[in-house]
Amino acid sequence: MTMDEERKKDDLKREAGIRPLTLSLPVKEEMTEPVMPPRAKARPGIRPRQISLLPAEEELPVILPEAKPRPRIPKSHSVPLVYKTFSEAVEGCREKHPLPFELIASQTPSHATWLLSQLKQARTRPELEALADSLSYRDLSMLFSTLSNLKRRDETAQIQNLIRLRASHYLYLCGWLTLQHTYPRSSVSDPLADLCMILEDLRFVRDSERKSRRSLPLPSIPLGPWRVIWTRVPLISEIALPNSRHFITEIAREIYDSKADLQGFFLEYAIYPGLPLAEAIAGRYEEMVSGISANPLLSQDFFDRFRK
Repeated sequence: MTMDEERKKDDLKREAGIRPLTLSLPVKEEMTEPVMPPRAKARPGIRPRQISLLPAEEELPVILPEAKPRPRIPKSHSVPLVYKTFSEAVEGCREKHPLPFELIASQTPSHATWLLSQLKQARTRPELEALADSLSYRDLSMLFSTLSNLKRRDETAQIQNLIRLRASHYLYLCGWLTLQHTYPRSSVSDPLADLCMILEDLRFVRDSERKSRRSLPLPSIPLGPWRVIWTRVPLISEIALPNSRHFITEIAREIYDSKADLQGFFLEYAIYPGLPLAEAIAGRYEEMVSGISANPLLSQDFFDRFRK
């Protein structure tokens, strides 16, 4: 054994005899560090980029695009006004949409000539149906007025066929107003009675289909003296047919029995005072009120027979 080895053994013996020393050190409070949120994982294929924020003094100014001025659109005066005043507009509306009695009053013999020339070209039923479909509302207003001036049966039959093909409430109004001017011409009353029966049949079918529906009554709107709502004018056939021998008597009796005002009845059925039909109804009504109708020998018709 060498000297170095002996020295190492002596040192080991000395260290084994030394008792270990324990030191008590003051415990320091642990500093709690804020928990930072986990960093988002970068998507595969995308390289994360460091963003360096500039201080507030070095922020770049926001550059806005320059506002372009809008081009001024010149006012167009190429389309002039059709009507410059309200009165002109009303007159223009009346010309384009005249009332039924205005159409009847504005007719001339040339209108009847044009209609008769069209009827001569329609010799077959398909041609007559095509002619009926081509007639405008102004042309329809001429049918009854043309009938009032015809006597040949072949001509009146063609016009009556047109009336049947185009049966409507508007056509009834035209015929009803024509009869008031031409009463008691049978050339107008007979086609009008035929039209009334067609319209009653159509109304019966329409009302039968609407039985499941509840019909609401239309409110009465006062429009002023002799302002007529033409769509609400009832058919005169509800009282009597125009070609009936007791047509005037039946109407006068209806007014008398219902105790209605004469002028109110005329307004309801669109009967214009001063025309031959209104004069005949008013005369018969006055006879019923005065009691003269009870004695036929005292009636106005009886004395009119001996005035010739």
